[in-house]
Amino acid sequence: MKATPRQRDLVDVMEQLTSERDVVSRLQQLRPQQVRYVRLLALLEQLDQRVAAGEWRSLERSPAIKPGNSDARVAEIRERLRFWGDLAPGASGTGDARLYDGDLQTAVRHFQTRHGLDVDGVIGAGTLDALNITPAVRRQQVINNLERWRWLADDLGEKHVLVNIAGFELKVIDNNKTVLRKPVIVGRDYRRTPVFSDRIRYLVFNPTWTVPHKLAIKDKLPDIKADPAYLTRLGFTVFDQQQNRVDPAQVDWSKVTERGFAYRLVQGPGPLNALGQVKFMFPNQYDVYLHDTPSRELFSKSGRAFSSGCVRVAEPLDLAALLLQDSGFTRAQIDAIVAKGELRTVFLKKPIPVHIEYWTAWIDSDNQVNFRNDIYERDPPLAAALAAPLYAD
Repeated sequence: MKATPRQRDLVDVMEQLTSERDVVSRLQQLRPQQVRYVRLLALLEQLDQRVAAGEWRSLERSPAIKPGNSDARVAEIRERLRFWGDLAPGASGTGDARLYDGDLQTAVRHFQTRHGLDVDGVIGAGTLDALNITPAVRRQQVINNLERWRWLADDLGEKHVLVNIAGFELKVIDNNKTVLRKPVIVGRDYRRTPVFSDRIRYLVFNPTWTVPHKLAIKDKLPDIKADPAYLTRLGFTVFDQQQNRVDPAQVDWSKVTERGFAYRLVQGPGPLNALGQVKFMFPNQYDVYLHDTPSRELFSKSGRAFSSGCVRVAEPLDLAALLLQDSGFTRAQIDAIVAKGELRTVFLKKPIPVHIEYWTAWIDSDNQVNFRNDIYERDPPLAAALAAPLYAD
């Protein structure tokens, strides 16, 4: 994980502080000024006042509670949804404290939306896990994410692309307003998408895909051994170390080992290409970028950590059209390029900042508090670092 820190001349800061009459005001000016940071700071102040909210016992994760069911846990669930603001204080229900009624179902769906869960109205294991998280834990989660804001540069760019790994979402923000929002697929736990910032410089339509060597031996080689026609069926060209084309049917793949894999696999453009119809390039040390995918059915899932590290974007041509507006391209022109099926690279007139971040708590533009699962388990070590003394004995 790589932070893009705000730049500060500490000597200059200290000199200004010694000459300031209102030191507190000056220190506050050193905080991030983005509205999303300010919202989160206000939430922390609210939680500070409410964190000692009585007993918060753990509710059993099963069985699931469906609308119309009667269950002893319903009364406590109702109180927790009131606490978090998903259920109005005056909503008293039917009078049966155990009944999962219509008002409660509406509140449960609202809670599920705020937590990135399947919005089905069923109080299942995932929803109960989220309901079981105490206000004190949520408070620490907010503190962790406030710290992440302090790692970012002061200026994210008037227009920029923001990917939230833990939220499985991409947004384009222009003049502090969200103008595009798309679900994304991020890296699996053992191939995590990194945190960093860069600039999108160009787009490649109908791209080829050169399989990274590690993926070729770990992912593709087992598939090739299981299905001799795999490479041909999916449109791969095989090259040897001298860059000569190799007929895959002439290779005894059963004898090829990971250590002895001496081939380069290149998948041609087409509907089966792993990068889909377009990729968004910002060359970086991680070899990570945004791209389309032929596996679009995965976007319907609430948890979307399925990739090998790159970020797959739903409906990526919408993003392409927005980014290329200033470069003189219309959506019709983009569709024509894709329909032609030939590889084409288009440079942006002005590179656009892209920030790949990891947020597990935020307040959105509708003033709704959002929490997400810590899919890469990054919150505990961050909390420990924040709690550690500045100087060891």
